[in-house]
Amino acid sequence: MKITKRGWIEIIACFGAFAVIATIAAFFDLKINKALYGPNCMYAQFFANLGEMPSYFAPPVIGAIIFFQKTGKSRKVDIAAKVVGAGITYIGYTVAIGVWFIDNMFKEDLQYKWLYAVFFGAIMTALTLAAFSKIPDNVMKKLFWFAVFLLIVAALSNVIVQIMKVIWSRQRFRTMTPGNPSYPEGLTAIYPGYDYDGFTPWYIPTAIVDQPIRTEEYVNLFKNADSDAFKSFPSGHTAAASAGFGLVILPDLFPEFRKRRWMFWVFPALYAGLVGISRIVAAAHYLSDTLFGFYSGFAVAALARWILVSKVKFYKPEANTEYLIAPPQGIVVLDDRPIAEEAESAAE
Repeated sequence: MKITKRGWIEIIACFGAFAVIATIAAFFDLKINKALYGPNCMYAQFFANLGEMPSYFAPPVIGAIIFFQKTGKSRKVDIAAKVVGAGITYIGYTVAIGVWFIDNMFKEDLQYKWLYAVFFGAIMTALTLAAFSKIPDNVMKKLFWFAVFLLIVAALSNVIVQIMKVIWSRQRFRTMTPGNPSYPEGLTAIYPGYDYDGFTPWYIPTAIVDQPIRTEEYVNLFKNADSDAFKSFPSGHTAAASAGFGLVILPDLFPEFRKRRWMFWVFPALYAGLVGISRIVAAAHYLSDTLFGFYSGFAVAALARWILVSKVKFYKPEANTEYLIAPPQGIVVLDDRPIAEEAESAAE
């Protein structure tokens, strides 16, 4: 239950990479954005529309898992769980379809769009609950803790990002780039010779450190062109994509996944990384914005997993020595693999 030497090496490597990229971004954020600028390319548009998918589909999955929980305490409790689970699943799908899918996939005005969202939300809820009904009860009990973990990662990382957006109030690259739709008309007439004058490095929280150029007139000019003009740092899209790190708890719940534990870290990292780079290409964010958005999900997942694995005693050891988060007391674990002989001895 202690962090091993290998664990410390992994921690140092991950956050060492963070320090290196943050240092590079401190000097080259603006140059990188100018070099990668291409907001209308397919790659940028694809992830602009689909990058937040992990966060939007987390609530329906969580709701479906809650729906099929059997507490065994009372019928009223089980009925309440079904009502709450079905409600979360339905609301989750309705929001995902109405706010995320329709808004991103149908750019033109769509009449009665919420009618479609409500209708398809009901269909998706029914299909999801039907699919989850095939999962055995013992597996569903383990998935409850996956739902808890996924909620922690998705919610906490996004809350952190939204708080930082307010504190940093960083101006987006697209609003300062001529030819971009977010570039205010008549900007150079009001500010002759304007050349990315509103840019600030990531280490300066502009809500705390005053910027002389940020007059009320300046802020209103950009907000009229883009309501999100001063919400660049960190990247919300990348943080939403990093909700995929909620998968890292699955090998702790299901021993059969442990030999492939690396996949549950690498694939979410690749997806969030692709989303992050796409946000730079789309001129929505800087390298540092996406870095902090990425690590908001990664760090929350790593810390929450460590707490659940080593500190929280919420599991019940099973007779067949399979366990949910940590091994039953007495089992020796090396490299996260239970030793069969020790397991049998402990069971006796």
